[in-house]
Amino acid sequence: MLAEQTINELHKRFKPEAARNLSATYLITIRGEGGGAWLVKIKQGTCEFTPYQANGGTNGDGQVQPDCSIAIDAADLELIMTGRLSAMTAALSGVLAIDGELGLAMQLVPIFFTGQGQF
Repeated sequence: MLAEQTINELHKRFKPEAARNLSATYLITIRGEGGGAWLVKIKQGTCEFTPYQANGGTNGDGQVQPDCSIAIDAADLELIMTGRLSAMTAALSGVLAIDGELGLAMQLVPIFFTGQGQF
């Protein structure tokens, strides 16, 4: 599955009620063929995915500063999305790289993944 298809699937899975009290910006990087990077802005039950360009942004130095960055290979993300790998196992094994506030990364599980507990 191409990264853009995966991002579209995540957008479809978004559960506004689970994100009601969250306000954060994530940088999600999907590595591999067809990969890419997206800024995911979650604010009070809404979610916006924007393709990320490292040389674009909104603050003074030209870079958007996410609260949390997550990087994963496309094949591993597909395993998580199909329930064959838990996000917790992926994070603990290093398959899922998290940079920034770990607590924010943990909050994504109930927002996008049915049947998986938080980290």
